[in-house]
Amino acid sequence: MKAIFQSLLVGSLLTLGLPALGSNPRIEIDYDTEALTEQAIAQGPIRVVASYTPLDYEAEEIGNNLTIQLFYNDELKLSATDTAAMFAGIELMDLDSDGTAEVVVQTFTGGAHCCLATTTYTWQDEQFNPVYFGYLDGGGGEFTDLNGDGLMEFVTFDNAFLYSFSSYAGSYPPSVVLTYENGAYRDTTTQFTNYMEDIAAGMRFTVEDPEFADRGDKNGVLAGYVAQNIRVGRYREAWLFMLSHYDRTDDWGLNTYTDDGEVSQAYADFPTALYAFLQDLGYLDASGRPQPTVDRSPVVAEREQF
Repeated sequence: MKAIFQSLLVGSLLTLGLPALGSNPRIEIDYDTEALTEQAIAQGPIRVVASYTPLDYEAEEIGNNLTIQLFYNDELKLSATDTAAMFAGIELMDLDSDGTAEVVVQTFTGGAHCCLATTTYTWQDEQFNPVYFGYLDGGGGEFTDLNGDGLMEFVTFDNAFLYSFSSYAGSYPPSVVLTYENGAYRDTTTQFTNYMEDIAAGMRFTVEDPEFADRGDKNGVLAGYVAQNIRVGRYREAWLFMLSHYDRTDDWGLNTYTDDGEVSQAYADFPTALYAFLQDLGYLDASGRPQPTVDRSPVVAEREQF
C-alpha cells in the first residue's frame, strides 16, 4: 500500500510511458525517433500505417506531425492526423474480445506533467468510429481486464484532484475505471469494490504514516480518500477520518479563482472547501448526499488541438 503512494509522490505513476499490453502489434515513438515513413502494423482485417516527423519548434505552426491511415481488409477507410511531442504509441488491442482489434492511439503533448491524449478507433457499422479522451496527466492510465471477463478496463484517476489541495506530486486522486464494450467506454468504477478498497487503504496508510507527517501534503491525500470512499459507500467514515487528520495550517485550495485571476470564493477551512469541491464534481449532490455512481469518465465528444 505504502509503495503505491510513494510512487505517485515521485511521479513514477504519472511519468511519460504509454501503457502496452504484452505482444500486441504496436508502433512506438520516443524522443530519439527521427522519423517514420509508412510503418505498418496489422491484426486480422485491421491494418494501421503511420508516418511521423519530429516537431520543429522553430516553425511558425507546430503540430500534425503524426499521420495514421486505417485499413479494413486492405481498403483505406480513414486518415487522421495528430500532434506528438517526443512520445506516441499506436497499438492494436481487442478491447472487448469480439475478435476484431481496436486501434488505440496515444500521443504526448509536451509539458512537465501534461498531457496524454488517447483515441480509440473501433470498426463498427462499416467504418472506424473514434472515441476521444480528454487530456490526461502523465501516463494517463492503463488497460487491464480487472475481473477476467474479457472486457478491458481503462484504469485511471480523476485529474480534477491534481493541484486542487496539494502539489501535483502530493496529490492522490480517486480512481476512475472505465470498461470498454460495443464501441464505448462506461464508468464502472463502483463495480470494482476490492480494487477501490485497496487503493483507499493505501491512502489511509499514507495519512497515518509518521514518515509522511512532515511533508505538508496531507490534505491532497485526504481529498482523494473521501472521494474514493464515496465510490464504495463509506462516505461518513471517510469524512470523520478526514476531520480528525487534516492539516489545519494548510491553506492550499481554500480560494477559487475566476479566469482573470480574481478570487471568486474563499473558504474558511479545508473541510468546507472540500465539501464544495465534491459538490462541484458531483461526488455529492446539492443536498450533500453522496453519489457513488457519479460519472467521471474522461470521454469527450471531441478534442481540441493542444
